[in-house]
Amino acid sequence: MNGRNFCRILLMIISLLLWQSATSQAGVNEEQLFQQGNEAYSRGDHEQAIARYEKLVTASGLSPSVLFNLANSYAQAGKIGRAILNYERALRLAPGDSDISGNLELVRKESGLFADTPRGAAKVFHLLSLNQWAMLGLLALIAFTLFQAASIKFRLRTKTRIIVRIGCLMLLLIAAAGTAIRYQGFKPSVVIAADARLLISPFESATSVGAIQEGRLVFQQKDHGPFTYVRDETNRQGWILSSSLEAVVR
Repeated sequence: MNGRNFCRILLMIISLLLWQSATSQAGVNEEQLFQQGNEAYSRGDHEQAIARYEKLVTASGLSPSVLFNLANSYAQAGKIGRAILNYERALRLAPGDSDISGNLELVRKESGLFADTPRGAAKVFHLLSLNQWAMLGLLALIAFTLFQAASIKFRLRTKTRIIVRIGCLMLLLIAAAGTAIRYQGFKPSVVIAADARLLISPFESATSVGAIQEGRLVFQQKDHGPFTYVRDETNRQGWILSSSLEAVVR
């Protein structure tokens, strides 16, 4: 082995050791931040807990457990908008977590944040989640494809082929509609300002059509300068300062 190759190998080993050391140190720091946040929350220092959890999110990204604790801290600090925002984010990562959904519903109920109950066909489409509608559509497509292959290999009655094909296609169309409707509500924003106003036009001097409550979910339609046109859960619409909102899915 010549000197040049030896130096290259030595440099690679040193780089690997440094990387492992940095990774290990980062892991320790993240564990420390999480523990410090938990300790601050336990002693009722919710602002300190928020600072630790936010720092942890910045350092290591989003995780259900950190977002859940962060949301709880915001809720205890009376910052309902930020609490709901982080509960919603946690649910995107862990949709089946009953603790997250339970706390979210509790905070929304205590804050009087009620949405309109879906009616008619919309109520049917809300029976399943976005993922469930998408999975149903995929299963319908697979069933249709398999039946098409089977009908070529085996002799099936014409009436049977028509009925099965129509059934699969109808199921696929219903699943597609359900997916589209549920997707509209999958990427909301949350009002994080305590004094947000809905305006009839995107100007500071415009007439207000009323306040919009902190923590309310809204769906962005379009932007104009520093304003965003939104529709909220109760179907009220208007312009709001973009700085008063934060998207659940970033």
